[in-house]
Amino acid sequence: MTGHAHDDVDLLKWPDALGPEWTCEAVAALPGHDSTLAVRHRGSHVATLGVKRVVDSEFAATYPSGLRDRLLLPEPGAPAEAIQLASEIVMGSDPACRRLVLATAEDDLDAIGVAEAAGYRFVVEVDLHRGSFALLIAEPAWVLEESRNIDEVPTI
Repeated sequence: MTGHAHDDVDLLKWPDALGPEWTCEAVAALPGHDSTLAVRHRGSHVATLGVKRVVDSEFAATYPSGLRDRLLLPEPGAPAEAIQLASEIVMGSDPACRRLVLATAEDDLDAIGVAEAAGYRFVVEVDLHRGSFALLIAEPAWVLEESRNIDEVPTI
């Protein structure tokens, strides 16, 4: 498994696809989540991850979030593979979703490393009443391409 903060990670390239031994399925939503996903590896439970709209979360005012942005809430210790697979499922279920957000304690370098290995990149630190957080994001390829073509912005 991956996820150490010192691993070399290309933050603009999505990780390689996981093999068929990794599966993800929707389960009964946990309280406060729009949906909940369970990830398995070779049939064994690996992690549960909650999903909710960022605009319905405490992070809504911390950056200019879009209505379709989703907050991924992995259980503590979720490996990068579980986060990656759940993220692919969430992005695949809503092709208009521009951004997935994952929040970790700002000083939790292991969690930040796991998120980066799962395809996320650090964007900002934010302060809430209950603490300071690092926000990491994952964006579909079409969003990354849009931001790279800044010199080709339509004028109409």
